Amino acid sequence: MEVHHHPELPHGEKKHLKEYFLEFLMIFLAVTMGFIAENLREHFSDNSKEREYITGMIKNLEVDTVQIKNVVALTWQQIDGIDSLRKVSKDKLSQIKVQDSLYLFTSKYLFYANSFKNDDITLSQLRNAGGYRLIRNADVLDSIAVYESRIHDLTDEFNDMFTSLEKARDNANLVFDLNAGQNFHLHPTSTPVLITSDKEKIYNYYNSCWLVLLGLNGYNEMLGEHYKYSSRLIAYLKREYNVE
Repeated sequence: MEVHHHPELPHGEKKHLKEYFLEFLMIFLAVTMGFIAENLREHFSDNSKEREYITGMIKNLEVDTVQIKNVVALTWQQIDGIDSLRKVSKDKLSQIKVQDSLYLFTSKYLFYANSFKNDDITLSQLRNAGGYRLIRNADVLDSIAVYESRIHDLTDEFNDMFTSLEKARDNANLVFDLNAGQNFHLHPTSTPVLITSDKEKIYNYYNSCWLVLLGLNGYNEMLGEHYKYSSRLIAYLKREYNVE
């Protein structure tokens, strides 16, 4: 086996301080340049990831705005339907034709709810993958935080409205024979569907429908405001990150 020996300086000859300094300087520069290169690599990687998140956020917001428009349109239809329901005369429900009209509006507009669910793919990534630290623009972070807060408010508003809707359905069960559907569809203006003449139950039903109407209007107004905010946020993010 070969044994390698480090070259030795001639006997009695010592390194000068300048040589030690140059060796130290070379090592220092090598370490520093490596550190700078690594920082630059991470910087460019972070910039690329930040832009990727923002681009994804813009796409999610564009999906949201389309969905909001659809939900708002469908909810306005429901609002109009329940408004027509409330205009059916409570004092003429002894007439089969009138109670059938109330039953029609009830079955058509009281047993569904249109909810907005935001496209949260990018938001989930930002939360779960620590992506928020990559967004250096404080105003952008604030804008996204406001957006998330609006989403939570919309969810709370929908849940409140849906609670009112469920109460109205419960009251409808006390007023109508909801299983009369088949006969009703065959004879929509001559099928008895009312199972009570108790004014308190009937008035409670009308009142609960009014509360549903309030809830739907409130939810739709919030959706309209959220649509405006989302549209502004899309334009802002595109401008800040130069996204077409």
